Amino acid sequence: MKKLISRFGLARLLGAGGLLLLVLLFLASFMIQRKKAEIAPAEFIFAGTENDADCCILLSSGTCVVVDTGEEPDGPHIVSLLREHGIRQIDCLVLTHPDKDHIGGAALLLDSFPVSMAVMPYYGQYNASYNTLLKQMETAGIRQIHPADEFRETFGDLVITFYPPEKTFYDLDNDYSLALLVRHGNITLFLPGDAEKIRLKELERIDLPRIDLLKTPYHGRSSTASSDLIRRLAPSIAIVNASAPEAKIRKTLETLRTTVYTTVGYDRPFTSDGERILYTGD
Repeated sequence: MKKLISRFGLARLLGAGGLLLLVLLFLASFMIQRKKAEIAPAEFIFAGTENDADCCILLSSGTCVVVDTGEEPDGPHIVSLLREHGIRQIDCLVLTHPDKDHIGGAALLLDSFPVSMAVMPYYGQYNASYNTLLKQMETAGIRQIHPADEFRETFGDLVITFYPPEKTFYDLDNDYSLALLVRHGNITLFLPGDAEKIRLKELERIDLPRIDLLKTPYHGRSSTASSDLIRRLAPSIAIVNASAPEAKIRKTLETLRTTVYTTVGYDRPFTSDGERILYTGD
């Protein structure tokens, strides 16, 4: 018997059932390739900030999601970045928690762009800056979502799953952090805000996939719980919203051979085609 048998020869050997199997395999392969072709490239930009602060811009098929807004002095740079990319509207503004290094530039963004919706964790404590922002959003007619349970939204080709904190009160503001899993085709990003020990233990209980790009929790500060989560997710790329990760986190990332990018003073842009993610900065 010849080593190689044509598909039709194999079909004859297998009979009608074999032919049907080959047709189904061909159609499945065709649909997979078509689905890949339908995914447009996406951009992920981690904005450079003056100090340890967070801002991530997610762009896909004409949609824009902004996750955190740095400190107040970072606002003009974030607005400039958005305008450089032709953004006229923010489809979703996410404020992971109400600390000044995450909400500082939000007032300027709200003044500069229409915002369709805002997603924030429930926060029952008094915070003057945060409360002012909520009133600004209400005046502008922006739909506010304070999720109690996991939920999912799609923006262009991005599927974003939001994981709110499990409790309504924490001793540390950082533990109110809303976490996001971003999928673009087969590429995954995970943004856990400034989650510390208690919140990190909650995130450990989520059935998360291996992550291509991870924003390290709490600016890469040394923490056993943070190190445990990083090891579990085994990211290929890590963003540290600081000048450098602290010792324990640096060692964990080195062990995993993760490529690390810091953001103080540097924008960190990436592109994804749904199969690969590439750094496009200098």
